[in-house]
Amino acid sequence: MTENKLSIIVSAYNVAGYINKTIESLVAQTNKNFEVIIVDDCSTDNTLEVIKKYEAKYNWIKVVCHAQNAGVSAARNSGLQVVKTDLVTFVDGDDFVEPEYVDFFLSLFNEYDLDMATCGFFNDNGKKNKNTDRQNSFVDRDEAIKQIIKINGTVMGYTWNKVYRTSIIQKNNLSFQTDLDLMEDEVFNVEYATLAQKFYLDNKPLYHYVSRKDSASRKVTIENVRDVGLANLRVYRTIHGFNDREEMK
Repeated sequence: MTENKLSIIVSAYNVAGYINKTIESLVAQTNKNFEVIIVDDCSTDNTLEVIKKYEAKYNWIKVVCHAQNAGVSAARNSGLQVVKTDLVTFVDGDDFVEPEYVDFFLSLFNEYDLDMATCGFFNDNGKKNKNTDRQNSFVDRDEAIKQIIKINGTVMGYTWNKVYRTSIIQKNNLSFQTDLDLMEDEVFNVEYATLAQKFYLDNKPLYHYVSRKDSASRKVTIENVRDVGLANLRVYRTIHGFNDREEMK
């Protein structure tokens, strides 16, 4: 059986003070069967200079540059356009991962017929999310969606603690919605989950989420309130539309 290979899409915008740690955590992976696609969203600091140095040093790193700032959704979409591997995941340019992050996911997909797998994560204080005992299980679509839309837990709507089958994304022309600055990942996950069948949820913490004071998600604005409402509406419509289709079968 041919082993799966993973693509890691890293979205980067003005993260010069963070992205060295991000990339070094990928360099330190115990399983090397992956590639990294870093999308620079027209940074105004020296982020591009930093990532270009890594691209020159490692042949498994590819840098994609935006001509103008377009947001994290557009950056992830640009990364998806150049993915050629079986599996794909996303890492933010100010976060980092444990050395066994890649091996954890590849081992799962090589052993089991999965469409999505998740891991747990640490918050920016270095503590495990919800500090619970190890929990893992194979679940059906309904349970996966339930965990994705929960406002707490170790699954939630994030993309960086999940690995996806590229074929499902490409076959269904899935992409991140660029008119949302918040919860765009949850909308993507719900859309993906309605098209997938086999899920494995694990809370083993392998991803370090760093919350910056200047990040868009920390700013409370009218636009953010609008995005949350619009994203929730799209999640509801996706689930409701899928349930209607299932009932018609």
